[in-house]
Order: sequence, then C-alpha cells, then structure tokens
Amino acid sequence: MRTIQLDTVIAVIGAALAALCTPAFAQPLPAMEAVVGNNFGHLPMFVGVEKGLFKKHGLDVKLKVVNIGSQMVTSMQKNEVQIGDMSVTTFLKARHGGDPFRVIAVIQSDATRANADEPLAIVARKDSGIRPGNIEDLKGKRIALSKGQTSDEYLKMVLARRNMKYEDVQIVDIGNGSQAQLATLLKEGKADASVCWEPFNTMVLEQAADSYVVVRGGGHMSYIMIATTHEPTLKASPDQIRSFVAGLAAASQYTRKNRAEAVDIFAKWVPGLDPAVGRKAIQHISYDPRISAPVMQAFEAAEDDVLKNTLKDAQRLNVPDLFAASYMADVQKSNPEYFSDLPPLKP
Repeated sequence: MRTIQLDTVIAVIGAALAALCTPAFAQPLPAMEAVVGNNFGHLPMFVGVEKGLFKKHGLDVKLKVVNIGSQMVTSMQKNEVQIGDMSVTTFLKARHGGDPFRVIAVIQSDATRANADEPLAIVARKDSGIRPGNIEDLKGKRIALSKGQTSDEYLKMVLARRNMKYEDVQIVDIGNGSQAQLATLLKEGKADASVCWEPFNTMVLEQAADSYVVVRGGGHMSYIMIATTHEPTLKASPDQIRSFVAGLAAASQYTRKNRAEAVDIFAKWVPGLDPAVGRKAIQHISYDPRISAPVMQAFEAAEDDVLKNTLKDAQRLNVPDLFAASYMADVQKSNPEYFSDLPPLKP
C-alpha cells in the first residue's frame, strides 16, 4: 500500500511540475512597440516579428506601420512606441529639434561604405523630356515626392552636385500619403518624374508604362535606416534594448539569406505590393547592421548636408554622442554567427 501511495505522490508531483512548465504558466515576454515605415528599409523588422527572432532573444516586438519619417518621429514624441525606425536625415532633424533619441542599431546600410544610396532614385515618365543621366533636364519639370522626407533631401543633393537650385524644379508634394500614388501621378501625366525609395521606385517603373531611371543612387548621400530609442528607455530597460538589438541582428541575416521569403512577409504586412516587383526592388538594398567607421562617416556627411540644405542656422551635433553603440558591439561578440556572411570591415 505504501509503495502505491508513494508512486501516486510522485506522479502527482511530476504532473504538477510539468503543468508549471507549460505555456499557460510561463511568464509572458517583456514587450516593446516599434514604429516602422511601409518600405523595404525596414524589412528586417517585419522578418524578425514573423519569424520569431525577437522572441528568440526574449522580447515580444509589436509593429506600428506608417508611411513616412515624420510620422515615425511623431509616434516617438508621443511615447506611443519605445523603438523608432527612421532614416539618418529624419533622425538628425529630430535631434536638432530637441528630441532625446539615440541610435541603438542599424537596419538598412552597407557598413563598408559611407555613401550607399542605391535604394533612392529619380524615375521619369515617357515623353517627359528628361534624358537618363541628364539632371539638367529636370529644370522646370514637375517632380513628385514627399516634401521634407529623405527623397526630398536626396533631390536637393542631386541638384546641388550639378550646380542647380531646388527652386529650378516644380515640386508636386504628396504629403503624408502613401508613396504608391507616385505611379498614378506619372501615369496620368500629373508629374514628369518622381523621387522615392524602394520598393516604390520599382513599383513606378512597373506601373507607369515606359518610365525609366534618370539616376539611381550615385553616392549623393548615405541612405541609412536606423533603430532609435528614447534616452529614458535606455536607462530604464537596458536588457530589453539588448534583446531587441540581438533579434534585429538575427533578422537582418535572415533577410539577407532569404530575400524572396522576406518580400513575401512584407507583402503580408503591407498590402498592395506585387511580390514579383518586390523581388526586383530588394536587389538594390543592403541589410548590414554593424555600426562601422564608414557608418559614422556617413552620419557626419549627413549632418553636413542637413546643415547646408535644411537647417542652415543650427549648431552642429556631436555625432558620436548620438549613438549607444555598445549594444551592437556586445551582440557581435556574443552572436558572431549573425555576421558571418558579411564582408570584413577595414580596421
């Protein structure tokens, strides 16, 4: 009898311990919300959520998807999110405005060079009179873009290199709306050219018959997409920030190695993208999360351009102070496998 009772007790204890290990009794992961754009510059974020790579590193990331950089900044300012993805120029203008954001990781970049801007392009419609490579032909033309965003800054730099002025062109401002409307503007003859990022440049080329690239990239600026957080969040939740950075590094590698699948994931989150178009567009983008010397050079150059083209009376920011680079450095040491497919950086 005693043996049976002992077996019964052991069985009950074992069942109780097993129950405690089931998901129903597991502690929920800490959560963070991140605002991202509906473009390929943020693609690893979508991949990280869909493939469970943030959760693998102990963080439940929720995404808020918006159209343009100013909406990302607004979400951060209102504390609707803890992580804000944005371009380098959007970030710098926010910092000049007094927003206490810090860079914790890189999302879209080529860490080996300081001027990777291939995702940006100027596309012209058929019969616009704008010849490929001839920036001077833009004079007097109607250029569709989102004013004040990275595409606007890119156009200013392209014009400046040819000794042209921003006032030499007519801006058709699409405001905060979706960049998908650029193709319609060209198709309907309401604009002669558009300036944007991917996948929308490729979308215009596919949807506006006989449209073509006037210039793509060209080393005019470094189009880096970064993950930022508030200074108070850095101080209050350093472990969660590290989990986020580790998950992003894993997601970046997965995106690099599985580009077609990454496009399909994006299409689930952002309806309206033809995956075939996306697979063409993604070939123009690098997803290297390392914070390197060329990345720092790119930030310095971007600050030069912001002060020259947009905030002419502002005081220069100390670029190294804008980074919390130790998180990515720690992940490179703890998870070198996430970077094994990337080219080595020069000392």
